[in-house]
Amino acid sequence: MTDYRKQLFDFWEEVKEGNAAADIYNPDSSGWKKESHIPYLGDYVPWHVLNLYYPEDHDGSKKLKTVIYIHGGGWLYGTVDLSERYLGWIASQGYAVMGMSYRLLQYTDLKGLVEDIYGALSWLKDHGRDRGFDLDNILLTGDSAGGHLTNLTACIENSRKLQEVYGVSSQELKIKALCVCCPCADIDHLYINGEPDTEAGEGTAAAYKALMLGEKENKAAWYGLMGIDETIAVLDTKASDMPPMLLIGTERDSLYAQSVFLMKQLDKAGWQYEKLIWGRDEARHLQHVFNISHWEWRESLISNKKMLEFFERKCK
Repeated sequence: MTDYRKQLFDFWEEVKEGNAAADIYNPDSSGWKKESHIPYLGDYVPWHVLNLYYPEDHDGSKKLKTVIYIHGGGWLYGTVDLSERYLGWIASQGYAVMGMSYRLLQYTDLKGLVEDIYGALSWLKDHGRDRGFDLDNILLTGDSAGGHLTNLTACIENSRKLQEVYGVSSQELKIKALCVCCPCADIDHLYINGEPDTEAGEGTAAAYKALMLGEKENKAAWYGLMGIDETIAVLDTKASDMPPMLLIGTERDSLYAQSVFLMKQLDKAGWQYEKLIWGRDEARHLQHVFNISHWEWRESLISNKKMLEFFERKCK
């Protein structure tokens, strides 16, 4: 019997090795500084650390609009350090940025990931203002699996039902805007390793869902409350009153079907959003999360500046 969980683990290990080999050729961004690996729970778990990024000349005396970033990596790979050049570039544009690492699905379930993210958010709520974070103006953003976690966090903040099943309390975040880049959205059809209607595709998609549910499997309290279609349904507010969202994507994304699914759900619910989707013929090199992994590309700079412009408009 094929072990599809092992296939997922092996797939992301290959991604990790490939990214490490390519990383030496990527240019550094400049004009920023950071505080790194701050423990946000104090439990000595190596995943429970966060990074803070600021403009190079920031001394904490001026409050800067806040960007909170949730990293991607298929829920099975990565840390906040993975996107450091991108986060540094955002900080260099005049923002205070926080990103966190969190336990991956090898070590916990989706509830555990959410608990970790909320641990970092709680730390920022308690300590961010002292470091110059303007917590009245927040952009919440993430890419790929981090895009899923971004939308899930936004829904949890506005749903007592989701707070109950994920075991967290609302941080009452003043989220003015959301931005998701090449996001995952449909938890029932995560064809990250394999195509639809193939044994490998269906097997790894089922393995993903099983990993998210953990030991309780279909009896987990969050069963049926993981994808964007499911979480929109239990909001305490109208979807039209949720923080407006910007979707950045590319038709050459291997997971573009996930972006299409997200747009359909947002349209159906009346959730306000804008999109910047690069067409197949516009740039062949634009693949999954291009604007994160290569912040310096022309199309990436256009996309990332669009994100900050969107945020500024929503703050006003």
